[in-house]
Amino acid sequence: MSDLTLRDDINIRSDGYFIARTVGTCGCCRAPTRLLAVALPVEHETLAMDADAERDEGARDTWEGARCTAILFYVEYLPAAVQSRLNECSPGYRLAHSAATQGWYWANHCERCDTLLDDHDLFCEPDGAFLPTSPASAAAIQLTWIDEPIEAAAGGYACDPEFFASMGTT
Repeated sequence: MSDLTLRDDINIRSDGYFIARTVGTCGCCRAPTRLLAVALPVEHETLAMDADAERDEGARDTWEGARCTAILFYVEYLPAAVQSRLNECSPGYRLAHSAATQGWYWANHCERCDTLLDDHDLFCEPDGAFLPTSPASAAAIQLTWIDEPIEAAAGGYACDPEFFASMGTT
């Protein structure tokens, strides 16, 4: 894994990643719209915060290998190369300010009305676009492997998402 991180908010890294794609319905105009997410293979790493960091000036955070796949959400930072690749797939996936979270993150937007589609609805609610409740609903999500490194700052991390193996691969 790369040790070239210049940002101090990176908490996820991997030698490769998946672009997860599906179609959802806009809650505002009810139109179908393309949706994207970043998914990670079993070999990714997460930053483990040292519990003694506040008490011990010599304490350091460490990178730990994950033993699960994952889907990221509330992503606050992506490298420029990853941003460009995702934008090619859907210009509706872009950095935006959310009134609900009072912060900036990479969010899906409706292709028709440009409404921000909240990550909570897409990733945290059962039968949300990226939280399938059956193998059949998971099959509507297509995973494309990208053999390039990624580092990200993510506020949300779904470890070992159910039905990941049922998602289609391209």
